[in-house]
Amino acid sequence: MALVSARQRGLVAGLGDLVSQWTFDRKHGLEAFMPREVEATEDQAGFRPADSVQYQGVDPGLAREVLLGIPAGVRSQATFVDYGCGKGRGLAVGMLAGFPRLVGVEVSPELAAACDRNLRRLRERHPGVALEIRILDAARYEPPGGPLVAFLYNPFLGPTLDEVAGRLGRRDDGHPVWVAYVNPRGRGAFPRASFLERAAWEPSRAVLLERRLPASPTTPAGSPGS
Repeated sequence: MALVSARQRGLVAGLGDLVSQWTFDRKHGLEAFMPREVEATEDQAGFRPADSVQYQGVDPGLAREVLLGIPAGVRSQATFVDYGCGKGRGLAVGMLAGFPRLVGVEVSPELAAACDRNLRRLRERHPGVALEIRILDAARYEPPGGPLVAFLYNPFLGPTLDEVAGRLGRRDDGHPVWVAYVNPRGRGAFPRASFLERAAWEPSRAVLLERRLPASPTTPAGSPGS
């Protein structure tokens, strides 16, 4: 982890990121530092192991910066869905960023159990926040209605990512949908699903996207109601 971070950010910045992650975990009662391979149970029909990416905890500072790029009015009303929530660090950042409802979607029962344990202290500190952890393949998850923020820390690629992006893009309830995508290796899936890029953290560290809503039909001049 140290070598990867140092290659991407430079030695000093990379080590600083690792110290920041360790400090965040210690402060909030998490054990989310070490990476882990993603393994599903046999009953997860259709799960594509080749699409999954090894779990690693997101940089909490970067994740918070990206989430704060979403309008405060959306954050205060939206459901925060962490796709591939792993051990729960992304959910912890979402909770601290002010989301009232959070859902972690994780195909690995082992990682989901670790996520549940990790977030106990934060749940006690934020009793008014609703938090749910769902154990299932992200491609099969149907997010709730209303304003939505989807959070991804490069959890999967390929057809799984295409299905998730397409499902988010096809929502027709008229509410805003934002995607906060850290380490966006598959960012091209979202423009194809009618998302517009609103902000980017380079070099390729993160991207913030908003779903493009269809234009409202206009009433022809002279028609009833004009």
